[in-house]
Amino acid sequence: MALALGDAVSFLSNLAPGAGATIVIGVGTGTTGAVSASLAATAGVTNWLTGFDVSAIGGTATIGPITVATLIGSKTLTYQLASTASGNTLSVRFDPPLPASAQNAAITVTTTADGTATAVDVNVYGFQE
Repeated sequence: MALALGDAVSFLSNLAPGAGATIVIGVGTGTTGAVSASLAATAGVTNWLTGFDVSAIGGTATIGPITVATLIGSKTLTYQLASTASGNTLSVRFDPPLPASAQNAAITVTTTADGTATAVDVNVYGFQE
């Protein structure tokens, strides 16, 4: 099904932050346990995910699966990453941004526990509108 020009412009305008959007960042740090970071739920607005980074250093255990939860359609994305002695980073960007499943819903990125890591960091980026 093709969109009419007006419908396409309306659809695309909802994918980029508008003048009233608020940029939001979530940060989580840890070592051997699961680490998570969220775009916090806020009443009356929708979180939009533009990207996230997960880094781990020390040991060689996996910190995957890494899950991105509460996305549109109640979907969860899953990624894999293993820690290394010299460090490893997973950087993911979304263009267009991905919306949360509803208004007042947090978007959370969570790692699996790595019993050998020296440091695990999760940073998540987006906006609320």
